[in-house]
Amino acid sequence: MSSPANKVRSQLSWLLYLTPLVAIGPISTDLYLPAMPQMATGLSATVAEIQMTLSLFMLGFAFSQLLTGPLSDRFGRRPIILAGMTLYFAASVVCIYAPNVEVLIAARFVQAFGSCTGTVLGRAIIRDVYSPKESLRVMGILGAAMAVAPALAPIIGSWLLEHFGWQSNFVAMAIFAAGLLGATLLAYEETNQYRGQSSITPFGIARNFWSLLQNKTFRGYGGVMSLMFGGLFAFISGAPVVLINDMGMTPKQFGYAFSVMVVGYAVGSILVGQLSKIYSAKIVVGIGVCIVLAASTVMALLAYTGYHNAWAILVPNGVFSLGFGLAVPACMAASIGPFPRLAGSAASLIGFCQGTLGFLSGWVVSKLYDHSPVGLVTTIFGFGLLTFIMYITQARTAHDGISPEEK
Repeated sequence: MSSPANKVRSQLSWLLYLTPLVAIGPISTDLYLPAMPQMATGLSATVAEIQMTLSLFMLGFAFSQLLTGPLSDRFGRRPIILAGMTLYFAASVVCIYAPNVEVLIAARFVQAFGSCTGTVLGRAIIRDVYSPKESLRVMGILGAAMAVAPALAPIIGSWLLEHFGWQSNFVAMAIFAAGLLGATLLAYEETNQYRGQSSITPFGIARNFWSLLQNKTFRGYGGVMSLMFGGLFAFISGAPVVLINDMGMTPKQFGYAFSVMVVGYAVGSILVGQLSKIYSAKIVVGIGVCIVLAASTVMALLAYTGYHNAWAILVPNGVFSLGFGLAVPACMAASIGPFPRLAGSAASLIGFCQGTLGFLSGWVVSKLYDHSPVGLVTTIFGFGLLTFIMYITQARTAHDGISPEEK
């Protein structure tokens, strides 16, 4: 059943609020990608140190989610979003005035704590408002709409870089957070009907997380989504250095080239809405997983056989992103659907796994970097293979999280 909130607000009004709320995650990572080489020069830092502003952001993003979801289950989504946007705004201001890379890395780590409230609680709000079957459709629409954020972010970031310097990217983040803070204050009414019922003691939170991990549906679909994200984040963290430093792209060209990935993601998100009318979430996810494995395999083969050019990376990664966009909405609906009372905790635990694997993939890419694309594509292929294994061993044999009567 949909919550009462869904009866008084249209789907369009929810999407207008939830799209930027969930998009704060990709905006936080993608907006300043074209500026990374210039940041290294401006702060007298190494490439590896600048990449740490991404990797440690993902680590902070991961660990902060262990509290964000449970707190929102207990106290409601609204106060946690307000606190998160305030923290994000303050950390963005510190990033603007960071005198060295160490301060910037620390501020990015704190910024992640605010960013995660949007990503996690946006997903939880969808489960508050919609049934599991409706959630799959809405998450597909949200995914297609949200594709605009990572498409525009590097383009806007490169324009800001060219005209105002790298600090302007963080000014834009601060303005974005202020807008979300205002929208939450003015337009969002609490949707968590079960607030006050969930424990926030360390033992209670751990018990809830353990019960989720014991569920094969959650474990399988959450695992598939997290491993896919690891592969996607490998590209996000490694592509700026490989394409700009090693292959000669300008920051502006990179901003446009990055849209290849976003177009793939948008197409996948659009297709999931249509395929879900015909197939179960399990089959939709399986199709997405096979596309991801095929794309990462082709990318690796091209790199290993000496095709070291931008299109040999961008085109397969666009196909990888299509599979990602196809599978993720179905994975999210399937993994969170069975847990309406723990929707925040379920979204948090998935987010923690995604953030941890994002940090790991960024670290691996930086360690394998050798001024060629080989380390980057090796990491992406590894995550593609692990995604396939997770699907075959866990998700394929689990219930898809949507009850038969809802299908």
